Amino acid sequence: MSGYDLELLSGDHDRQAFSCGRDSLDRYLKETARGHLTKGVSVTRVLLERDAVVPKRILGYFTLTTTLAEAKDWPGVAKGLPQMPVPVVLLGRLATAAEFQGRGIARLLIAAAREIAAASLQGTGGIGLAVDAAEEEVVALYEKYGFRRVAGNSLRLFLPTASLP
Repeated sequence: MSGYDLELLSGDHDRQAFSCGRDSLDRYLKETARGHLTKGVSVTRVLLERDAVVPKRILGYFTLTTTLAEAKDWPGVAKGLPQMPVPVVLLGRLATAAEFQGRGIARLLIAAAREIAAASLQGTGGIGLAVDAAEEEVVALYEKYGFRRVAGNSLRLFLPTASLP
């Protein structure tokens, strides 16, 4: 492969052929992601091989949205937050196609999500990037890239704005 491109999800992408091994993530991409993008609920970006032909094979994807969170006790959060929920960017879903797992695709997706979140937070305000790991086994992946659990055994992890690119 000569490289990769990151694109907003569109009709040019082969969603139906995507399979990461987790039914909920496959179904979301195939049935829901475009509708959420159109309605402004979230934004899904897909990673493709550079110069892919239509329909473009999806190597992986992630979804970002904004949300409010009670975060005054989260790791890395500045003291003195308001006593109300504060804005964060939420990495809602992230998946790598099964045949590309173990090849660094997740690393590229997380790096891109961090960069986009940083730009968003700089323009609108917010305290960082949060993610809800699908299961305990996925927590280590996010921790490898600097995310920290917000509490004990929580599956929500967080990366403060100061740690983003």
